[in-house]
Amino acid sequence: MLQTINGLQVNVDEFNKNGERFIVLLHGFGASVFSWRTVTQDLARLGHVFAYDRHGFGNTPLAERGPANDPYSLGAQVKLLGSIIRDQAKGRPVVLVSHSAGALVATEFVLRNPDVVSALVLESPAVWRKPPIAPAIGRLLRNPRFESRAEKLLEGFAKSGMKILTSSFFDKAKLTQDVVDGYTAPMTRPEWKLALWRFMTASQTNDVRANLWRIEIPTLIITGDHDTIVKVEDTFKVAERILGHSIYLVPNTGHLAHEEDPADFLRVTKRFIEKNS
Repeated sequence: MLQTINGLQVNVDEFNKNGERFIVLLHGFGASVFSWRTVTQDLARLGHVFAYDRHGFGNTPLAERGPANDPYSLGAQVKLLGSIIRDQAKGRPVVLVSHSAGALVATEFVLRNPDVVSALVLESPAVWRKPPIAPAIGRLLRNPRFESRAEKLLEGFAKSGMKILTSSFFDKAKLTQDVVDGYTAPMTRPEWKLALWRFMTASQTNDVRANLWRIEIPTLIITGDHDTIVKVEDTFKVAERILGHSIYLVPNTGHLAHEEDPADFLRVTKRFIEKNS
């Protein structure tokens, strides 16, 4: 369902709007609200679940960008999350559940707003390594003359994206055709390559890695024990810099532990949320 937030249309899935907590779900790169389908109903027993497609992904429509206002940048994503919380939390405890690149948005928000969030869940957090595109290159690629070639430049992404999705599952039997169809469905939208291009070239500059020690709220870090997309050792590097964290490795899963073993993911995550919010 499309909602207008900060003047931008955003695709949203909501559950249990009157729940006692406000739980925001932030998906990773190349994903969408579809990725959370295995856990939303159970998390909704704990509160109001608000999942949305970040700009560049899923069914959130293409947004216009300008030199001073780029909806695809990390700063704009953090601002959007802040508006969602401001308008929807309504005094309830706020919980952020984030996966992979979505964890960058979550951690940046917490660092900028240390008193807003009650509990933070970081699943396979993609915050340790630097953005794949250097800031200077990103500025160059944001030039309209490059954007006009996005269709050509990203013509091989569907194939490479499928390789990433396959590598995200430890148990390949769980990567069913239904799952593949769910992930690739947004690629039927005519503007999907341009939206992805705008995300990939947007500024993701941040100092999260250097400031993880400043996160003081209860934080659960969770990963699949066979994650090769965000390496398990990188997840441990993030964890050891957040004082008082909890960490859990979901056995026999890869980068998408909440999809491969939702029961175990939920067992740990729900207990953490109930205890800390």
